[in-house]
Amino acid sequence: MKIAITGGTGFIGSHLIKSLIDDGHQVVALVRNRQRGEKLEPWGVELVEANLLDEKQLTRAFEGCEQLYHMAACASVWERKSETYFEVNAHGTDLVLRAAKSAGVQRVVVTSSGGVFGPSVSRMVSESKPRDLNYFNAYEASKAASDLVALRHVLEEKMHVVLVSPTRVFGPYLWGEPASVSLMIKRYINGNWRLIPGGRHWKGNYVDVQDVVQGHRLAMDHGAAGSNYLLAGHNKSYGEFFDALANVSGQSHRMVVAPIWLQMGFARIHAALAKLRGKRPDLTTEWVRRGNYHWEVSPEKAIRELGLQLTPFEESLRRTADSFKGQ
Repeated sequence: MKIAITGGTGFIGSHLIKSLIDDGHQVVALVRNRQRGEKLEPWGVELVEANLLDEKQLTRAFEGCEQLYHMAACASVWERKSETYFEVNAHGTDLVLRAAKSAGVQRVVVTSSGGVFGPSVSRMVSESKPRDLNYFNAYEASKAASDLVALRHVLEEKMHVVLVSPTRVFGPYLWGEPASVSLMIKRYINGNWRLIPGGRHWKGNYVDVQDVVQGHRLAMDHGAAGSNYLLAGHNKSYGEFFDALANVSGQSHRMVVAPIWLQMGFARIHAALAKLRGKRPDLTTEWVRRGNYHWEVSPEKAIRELGLQLTPFEESLRRTADSFKGQ
């Protein structure tokens, strides 16, 4: 089968492409420039240069494809104009889906974000739980807008579009610099991470990248049009996370708790210095505020309706830690 994917050079996207190629599918990967996807070519992936905001380019790229995974998004910590998030994530999704319909694509999976559902203030997060708080940043809001765009195409255009929303994804990476949780694990293994953000008690949901790939593919094959599936894994506090990491890696480091107020102060100073230097900040107060809540998430709907099978947490953590040893 010929399958298209946007965002295939990202952490999850590269693992998804490998899974599809291993199963004998022909994959078309849309890239902004060929250099970004050059490591995909040895796998036999067809690279197509296309702008996410150019409907004609997208339509040509999707010709002959039966399925599409739309994973590309603006997910940076900071943008000079917040409109950029909405232009890429919401308007871009609209153009991608319009192009997919024009090209005759039969089924689409759109990757959203577990952050859209918000923290678990009143109870554990599920697909049916209303969000307790306003969005923390433009990224979350733009992904929520993207979800509504996808639902409009289901209702008005009768397209078969399914949404999936991963939580904190981690695992070995195939190339480039690992992001988020995997980067934290890598730095811990290398002895360069001693920080517990907020406190040992704050809980988050951590999911193996292979389980996220499995969830994407199950959603493509069995997901109901217009449904959103949280691709969640295991709820762990920071204390539990780092205790487990010490156990599986054989490295026990003394950790330092950085309270939220200290992180907020650092973020303000860092953002001011970045602005003076004309650089993009790596941390903002909007993102720090998210750490002042529990983010416990239920994977039950994906397990029940899609047949998602979760990898045991320590098994995933051990495989990730082992991949970084010796680097």
